[in-house]
Amino acid sequence: MKYLFIFCTLFLVFSSCNEVKDKNGVILRVSLDEQETSIMEIFKRIDIVPLETTDSCLLIWPDKALYVDSCFMIFDSKNPALFCFDKNGKFIRKIGRKGSGPEEYVDVYDAIYDDDNGCISFLSPFGELFSYIPDGKFVGRKRLPQKVNYQSLEETHGLYVTWTLPVSDKDFGISLISKDSLQCVKEDWQGNRNLASLYPKCFYKYGDEISFFRSFDKNVYKVSKEKMSILYRWDFGKDNYDMEDFGISMKTAKGEAEFSLLIDKLRNGTIPYLFSSQKQTDKYYYAQLIFGFNPHNTYHIFYRKLDGKSYFFKRTVEGLNLNPIYSNNEFMLCLAYKNDLEKCRKILQIEDCAKLDKMCEDDNPCLIKCYY
Repeated sequence: MKYLFIFCTLFLVFSSCNEVKDKNGVILRVSLDEQETSIMEIFKRIDIVPLETTDSCLLIWPDKALYVDSCFMIFDSKNPALFCFDKNGKFIRKIGRKGSGPEEYVDVYDAIYDDDNGCISFLSPFGELFSYIPDGKFVGRKRLPQKVNYQSLEETHGLYVTWTLPVSDKDFGISLISKDSLQCVKEDWQGNRNLASLYPKCFYKYGDEISFFRSFDKNVYKVSKEKMSILYRWDFGKDNYDMEDFGISMKTAKGEAEFSLLIDKLRNGTIPYLFSSQKQTDKYYYAQLIFGFNPHNTYHIFYRKLDGKSYFFKRTVEGLNLNPIYSNNEFMLCLAYKNDLEKCRKILQIEDCAKLDKMCEDDNPCLIKCYY
């Protein structure tokens, strides 16, 4: 019994050695040496949901999803609106419309579900929120504090949290805005504006907590009305880098030419990778890295909280390239087209293979519902 206790203690110590806690949050140690990873190592099962394809719901560039009342709401950044599908992928309605009318917008960059008000809110880059109830009825529009180029939106109890592109290094990127007064109650995050514009969807929500990340920063931060703190930090060992190594400050910009220099260094691989997306569930920390500034060179990290085991891969061994657009504690939603799914028929259920047989190559993508 004594030896069993010692063995169990040592097992727990060594199995969690990749996760270290310090005063600046949790450190997640991950190797960026690619591993052969089956999708079934991360998820218990996957279902596919083919999305109906008609002229009314043709998706161009879907890059985000909401899940409201068992309805999949797909945000298309090239045709800015929410396209709503039922649990079987049948098109229900479109929410939001471009135009110049009182219930229309010129453009919107982001969309959220507002838990406090039970409505969908779209963020206009010009500093307005356009709100609709989930059945598509327009509720109203709200004017946000004057800022340049609103990009990203989240919400928590009584607050909107927004990201705007800073004009100067002294401008704040994060604004916490009261839902009641629509006044800014706190601003945060200053830094080199040349590093601020890439991949502007920089928030994710886990429970009631809003997290913030940037493309060239290994830290992930907790957003709050108090002091912003580090929640966790990625440690890639020999593959870590600092922007200062390339003559670029995280705090201060060096003029317009620096942005062109940044893009060149990304394309030629001098700066090897950047963060394009991050999420968190009860089971995993997730990060998406893009190498060579090429969206076709996207890699995924799943870091398991239970034991610190990490998975780093571009495609699964089944040939599937994940494209996550939503995640909660039950499942992750990914997009895939017919050609991608043909490669992994052997892990699909019989009924999902039948769905795949009915699809055409130019149909809307499928949703892959990956259950944890």
